[in-house]
Amino acid sequence: MPLLLTRRNGPPTPFRNSEYIPFYYFIPKRILKKCGAELNSIPRNPRLIFSNREACEFIESDLFLLLIIDATAYMVWPYMGHSEYMEIYSGYDPAWILAHSPGYWVQELIDEGIVPTVNNLFQNCNEEFGYVTEEELDVYLRYVVPRAMKKHNMNATIQIAEEFRCFEDFDFRNSRPKTDFHRKWYHTRTKHPMISLEEFKENYAENHNGQEWDEPDTSQDVEENVTSEILVEQFKATLTEKDMAILQMRMEGDTLEEIAEKLGYKTHSGVLKRIRKIGLAFEEFTGEDYGFENRKIT
Repeated sequence: MPLLLTRRNGPPTPFRNSEYIPFYYFIPKRILKKCGAELNSIPRNPRLIFSNREACEFIESDLFLLLIIDATAYMVWPYMGHSEYMEIYSGYDPAWILAHSPGYWVQELIDEGIVPTVNNLFQNCNEEFGYVTEEELDVYLRYVVPRAMKKHNMNATIQIAEEFRCFEDFDFRNSRPKTDFHRKWYHTRTKHPMISLEEFKENYAENHNGQEWDEPDTSQDVEENVTSEILVEQFKATLTEKDMAILQMRMEGDTLEEIAEKLGYKTHSGVLKRIRKIGLAFEEFTGEDYGFENRKIT
């Protein structure tokens, strides 16, 4: 039964998106912080929502639904069996689509009694909710996500997509899975013996009824390089003035000790930590693992 909301000077009508309110209180603080001030403005006491007109309007908005979808995806993706960042895939990839489909995951949480229905929430709760801890979240999702995937046969869909990859599956950012796909697609990892370009063209013509072989269009590589440069500039815009100075000096060849002396660090270890932090932030921004976690920085 849908939750009804009494409108100003009007009859009670369905409270749009209210079915996701119980799930909202299941989202950990770490992810809520990423979702902006609007999502964090919802009262932690469910009963107070009805007396807060702005909260009601926000819950019924498309923005609330989009934030719930994004929060769901970030929560379940690590438990779907993928080692890659979710951001390297596009909205066409089946795994990405399933991760951004909160209906599957929320219903499983309700079925398992971890999250109440919206009607039970407002009937039985009259106190402020705390935040689910990361440890609790790990326990719940490690159990729920595989069950939901098995119930809805998600693994078979994802496996087929992985076997028959296409360009549309990937985001514009570079990544190892995307690079591997390009190599397989263009056969750059061939095990055949090396032959001259002229011989290859002759063999191609013989096997294709005299049709001449055309060299591949290199504009795609140019486009990827331009996109990478734009991505770097966008990342630089997110850095603080001091981090940008550190990055600039490293690009100019300054040592850790020289940077520490110029910027007033007591030792070069502080600079080392900042460089590693910048590197990890860049990995998160681009969705590609460059190995900054364990790379030795000198």
